[in-house]
Amino acid sequence: MKRVEFLYLSQENCVEAGGYDMGGTLRAVERFFFLHGKKDFIQPGKPVIRWGGPETEETLGRIMSMPSFLGGLQYTDDLKKLGLLGPVNTSGIKFIPSRPHNPQKYGLPRANALITIVDSDTSMPVCVMDGTLVSAMSTGAASGIAAKYLAKSNSEVLGLIGGSVQGITQLLGIKNAVPSISTVKIFDINKETSKKFVKRMKQEIDMDFNIVNSTQEAIEFSDIVCTATMAQEPYIDSSWYKEGILHCEISFWDTPVDTLSYFDFIVVDDWDQVKHHGVDVSWRAVRDGVISEEKIRGNLGEIVVGNKQGRQNSHENIFFNPIGMGIHDLSEAYRVYQNAKDLNIGTVLPLWDNPIL
Repeated sequence: MKRVEFLYLSQENCVEAGGYDMGGTLRAVERFFFLHGKKDFIQPGKPVIRWGGPETEETLGRIMSMPSFLGGLQYTDDLKKLGLLGPVNTSGIKFIPSRPHNPQKYGLPRANALITIVDSDTSMPVCVMDGTLVSAMSTGAASGIAAKYLAKSNSEVLGLIGGSVQGITQLLGIKNAVPSISTVKIFDINKETSKKFVKRMKQEIDMDFNIVNSTQEAIEFSDIVCTATMAQEPYIDSSWYKEGILHCEISFWDTPVDTLSYFDFIVVDDWDQVKHHGVDVSWRAVRDGVISEEKIRGNLGEIVVGNKQGRQNSHENIFFNPIGMGIHDLSEAYRVYQNAKDLNIGTVLPLWDNPIL
C-alpha cells in the first residue's frame, strides 16, 4: 500500500509561513465570511466536553472539536474580484482544549490547539499544525472584518478591555481593517498586563496608546469597543457607550443581557451555532426574553455578500457577537499551509510506510 505522509508545522513554522501577518489573515477570514454567506460550507455543531454547565467553561475549562468543510470552487471568479484568497475546497478539524488555571499553575497558555487538514479527494491528512496562532489570529481578524462592515467609516478610538493574547490580535485585526483608528484605550484588571501590552504593541503599530483605570474609561468616547476577557460576571453599563458604537464581544460574560436592548441590531457569525453553543450573550438575551430574535440582523457573511444590510448611518449602535467556527480557522490554516508548501517550511512526517492493516 502507498506510503502516506503529511506536513507538520510547529508554531514557529506557522510564523515563518506568514501566520502572524494580519493582512493575510484578514483576507483569509473575509474569504470565510464570503463563502459562509454563499452557504458553500459544511459544519456540524461544536462537540464540547465540559465539567459542568456552560458557565464552568470560564473556571474549569472545556475541550472542543471543530470539524468543517469550506468550498469556493464555484466562486473562484467572485473571490478574485473581491481581492480575496481563492477556493479552499477541503476539510479539516481543530481540536482546542482550554484550562483557565494553566498560566498561574503551570506557566502554560490557557488554550492550545491542533489543526488537521485533509486531502480533498482521499481525505488523508496533508497537514497537522499548531492551531493556537491560527485560532488567535482568526478571532482578531473576525472583529476586523466586522469593523470593516459595521463600524463608522471615520472611527478613530478603540476601547479595548483585556490585554492578553486576544487583546493583541483584536487590536491587530481592527487597526488593519479600519486604518482611521488612531488611538487605543486599554484596560486590563492586571495593570502590568496593560503595560506589557503597550510596550509590545508600540513596537508593531504606530498609534496612540492610553492605559486607563477602569472599563468605563475604556468604553466612554470610543467608536469601537472590544471585550476580550475571562470575566465571570457582567460589568458593562450601556450609559457608557458613545452613539454609533460598534461593540465586539469576543468573550461570554462581559455584557449584561439587559444591555443588548440598547443596540439597534446584533450581528453574529452563525446564529445556528450560537444557539447550539448556548453560552453567548446574544442567545441568552433572546432566550430570556430581553430582546426578540428579530433583533439578530443575521450572520456577518450575509452582509459581506450583500444579502443583508450592515451599518446604514453613523447613529446606529451595533453589537457583534461571534462564536468562532471551524471554517473560520480552516480558511486561515489553509492559507498558512499553502504558504509553507510554497516556501518549503515544516517537517514531512509519515503516517505510515507499510501499514499492517
